[in-house]
Amino acid sequence: MNINEILQTAKEIGMWIHGKTNNISLPNDKRTVMGVALLQQALDITDAIVILFESNLPGPAWALARPMHESYVRGVWLLEHASETAVEDFEKGKCPRFPQLVDQIGDEPETGGAFIKGMTDLNIKSFHDLTHGGMEHISRRTTATAIEPNYSLEEVVRYLKVRNQYCLLIACFILQLANGHEAMEALEKKRVEWKDALKL
Repeated sequence: MNINEILQTAKEIGMWIHGKTNNISLPNDKRTVMGVALLQQALDITDAIVILFESNLPGPAWALARPMHESYVRGVWLLEHASETAVEDFEKGKCPRFPQLVDQIGDEPETGGAFIKGMTDLNIKSFHDLTHGGMEHISRRTTATAIEPNYSLEEVVRYLKVRNQYCLLIACFILQLANGHEAMEALEKKRVEWKDALKL
């Protein structure tokens, strides 16, 4: 896929997911409310990534990789793995360090832990660098003749595909919480339709 195709599909994915998850009924307990709030935050970040790339602002788009990942991970942890005490502590602003969250989630493919652990192990140092400003940006903003954005299209397309994967994972969690069986079936069909925008 070229950059225009992947951006168009990314927008389509976001719009479809918002259409299926906005204004749905969810359990009103503290764990669900806080967990879904973080998944919603991660989903909004995925929208911002697309907007920034469309606005020819690749650096800020890359800077959102870490908050997208960490919001998703914290949402999953709250929904599926945090103890009742940990949920209460989180509400008070006390959260385990990120590596502890990843360890508690585990690495089982069935729970989504394998994706989280894999993304963390492979990318977390780069995510920090991209968010805070470092060599990840400098190396992509300098050429032999100029200082200007020089992010490779191949990397951008790959990043957008990863972004799309987060979108579908977020949708899965929210729709399962809402018992949205029909929407889940529709999502599976869409996953096949969008396969070229998901496969790395």
